[in-house]
Amino acid sequence: MNRLLLALCSLCVLLLAGGLPTSARAQAGAAAVMPPGPVFTVRRFALVVGANDGGGDRPVLRFANSDALAVGSVLRGFGGVSQTDLSTLEDPTPGELMEAIASMSDRIRRARRSGQHVQFVFYYSGHSDEQGLLLEGELVTYKELRRKVQAVPADVRIAVLDSCASGAFTRTKGGTKRAPFLVGPAAEVKGHAFLTSSSMDEAAQESDRVGGSFFTHYFTTGLRGAADVDGDRLITLSEAYQFAFDETLARTEATRGGAQHAAYDIQLAGSGDLVMTDLRETSAQLVLSEPVGGRIFVRNAEGQLVAELYKPPGSSPVGLALEPGRYQVSVDDGQLLFRAELSIQKGRRAVLERDDLVRVPLESTVQRGDEQASGEGTDADPDADPDPDEYTTIPFNFSLLPPLSINGADKSGKKIINTGSLALVWSKAARVDGIAIAMGGSQVQERMYGAQLSFGANIAGEVGGFQLSNAFNTAQQVQGAQASIVNHAKVVERGFQGGFVNVAGSLRGAQLGLVSVGTGLVRGAQLSLINVGGEVRGVQVGLLNFSRQADAAVGLLSITREGGVHPEVSVSDTAAINVGLRFPARYTYTFFDVGIQPGGRGAGWQAGMGFGGRVRLPKDLFLDLDLAGYAAFREFDSIRNTGVLGKLRLTLAWEPFKRLSVFGGPTLNVLTDIDPGTQLLARPGIFQFDGVDVRDNQGRFRVRIWPGFVAGLRF
Repeated sequence: MNRLLLALCSLCVLLLAGGLPTSARAQAGAAAVMPPGPVFTVRRFALVVGANDGGGDRPVLRFANSDALAVGSVLRGFGGVSQTDLSTLEDPTPGELMEAIASMSDRIRRARRSGQHVQFVFYYSGHSDEQGLLLEGELVTYKELRRKVQAVPADVRIAVLDSCASGAFTRTKGGTKRAPFLVGPAAEVKGHAFLTSSSMDEAAQESDRVGGSFFTHYFTTGLRGAADVDGDRLITLSEAYQFAFDETLARTEATRGGAQHAAYDIQLAGSGDLVMTDLRETSAQLVLSEPVGGRIFVRNAEGQLVAELYKPPGSSPVGLALEPGRYQVSVDDGQLLFRAELSIQKGRRAVLERDDLVRVPLESTVQRGDEQASGEGTDADPDADPDPDEYTTIPFNFSLLPPLSINGADKSGKKIINTGSLALVWSKAARVDGIAIAMGGSQVQERMYGAQLSFGANIAGEVGGFQLSNAFNTAQQVQGAQASIVNHAKVVERGFQGGFVNVAGSLRGAQLGLVSVGTGLVRGAQLSLINVGGEVRGVQVGLLNFSRQADAAVGLLSITREGGVHPEVSVSDTAAINVGLRFPARYTYTFFDVGIQPGGRGAGWQAGMGFGGRVRLPKDLFLDLDLAGYAAFREFDSIRNTGVLGKLRLTLAWEPFKRLSVFGGPTLNVLTDIDPGTQLLARPGIFQFDGVDVRDNQGRFRVRIWPGFVAGLRF
């Protein structure tokens, strides 16, 4: 009888688990709960930090911020971390880092009040030394960082540091440099797991080839499925660490920076291994079939390397969780190179078979700078002299069309470098270190250092100057400026886009136009009538602003996905009932408000909008300062006797729960009546105490100033 009851209980648990949505199963799997133990509600928070600038004379890293974004993307997509529970910092100060950890601690503390089992993931990519993290030249010691992370009130704390000498972080309490840990199978886990990309006397290395650091590149590849040793589509922390440890060591042994060994410190109470990603029902999946084998590279439509692994020929199929889209897969079996392009649709599996691969000439894989990562932040010099065996220089090119040009007459088969170029219709070169002028269009396949001037269109790989045209500019990477009706760049690094429509993948600089779109990270300013951004680490100023998250947004309507829309109700000295909507960014907000005073001498209604900023205080408190303007109507059935009401509000808000705030504070009111004549018009609201009343001699306008208050609830 007992055995029958146990079997029925186990079957119910399995059926319930199979009915959960993907995100819920990912969170439930995060604690690796095994029947017949208790079922825990798991919620995972993550703080990912990138810091390219270490200060002083240290080289500025290129990929620390993008590494952080990559880790955040994997955790959000497959690791059970919701968008609202993920926080990202780029190049923070020590104070901003500590504030972010404190904010995360407050949110976790509130989550645990509801009885949830909470896990906290902290990831850092950037500069460090034997003493601690280096943020723009300021030191955050490992001891202080470890104390802060340990103080986070989560059941499980996972910290991953990808930086030089980061092994000193684990050595604080005896962490060792060795092969990965195994915790064992079971249920709830409590404690901490700290991983570092290098030992305490090693450099952490990043590479142009992988587009990031070696360790993070292989760690995220493992979380996508390459580390799935047992084939259960649940990637545990030990599996991901084992894969990253082996691949990082193998791929850094031949670099000038030397072999890089990952390290760890694990102290978990109870038994069980931590599941980091659940890939059982991913939105899109690439399956490498059994016959496919060799070193495999997977690139997305933008050419970014999203996964890399070695799969022995004939080994079991490997599934990789990817975002829907087009991908290029290259397979190097050690002698020949093969390639395939395929599309992965949402909710579908794309299987790569051996017959899908097409052999390509080995020369097509040659990339300057490959396997030359020497140490932290060291890459091939983009300004180095070109290889004479690969390039030829033609100082000046005159072109009607590429075949009918001076460049087209060259039969060497080498890539062509021009200093100057003039085209009646179209010109084409591999590199231009000078000026390219065209009536129709100019195409520079690799690098444009100088200026592209065309009446039609400019196309370039890397732009180290500016592109100016009447119609269209496009480039892979811009360090300079684009000016045209339509501007497009995958990366704008220390640059500017100015035109009717501006589109960038990631931006560090500014966009100015009618419509500006930054699909990824925007670090700078978007100044257009309509601004659309991914993550905006800067400001949006426009009529309409939309983003996933933004530091500041100023406009008629500014909506961030992270901030959402918050209704509020309040009472004030000018209206007994106020109903509004608030649209917050990270540090600013806009709001719309309608107030009604149903009776009394100051009966009427008012409608307006405002803009303000927010400062976070300890203990779930916030200080808000905003300025609003209203049209104040003294009657309900007409618009006569209308005044203009301005409000400066200073409010203190307490947020005990995520969607509930109590706020209140003083206001300063300024009412302007246009052409009041000799009428003694009442102020809006039921309170008619005296303030300052100023009017001109002709009675054309009257200004009243008085203190007031506001108090209410925000949801």
